[in-house]
Amino acid sequence: MAAISITDCTVTNTSVGALKMVKIVTPATADDGDTIDVSSLFNNGCFSSVSGETDGTLPDETAYGTTITLPGSTDNEARTIISVGE
Repeated sequence: MAAISITDCTVTNTSVGALKMVKIVTPATADDGDTIDVSSLFNNGCFSSVSGETDGTLPDETAYGTTITLPGSTDNEARTIISVGE
């Protein structure tokens, strides 16, 4: 388990009124159990849906807070995260 810097991820911001929606794609070196601190992206906590594979079609986990732990059963694979917060 390691921490992935948000600056190593591809981040796409989309504002929805007072809420902010962010798509985060981790680097291809991401492993199960790695964590990402998203506190620099949101004023408060956020809800996140995390996929366990590169194409992002199957959400594996939802989380609330400022730290996201990556799910899945494969190491060295990019993950897609959708986070909504303020």
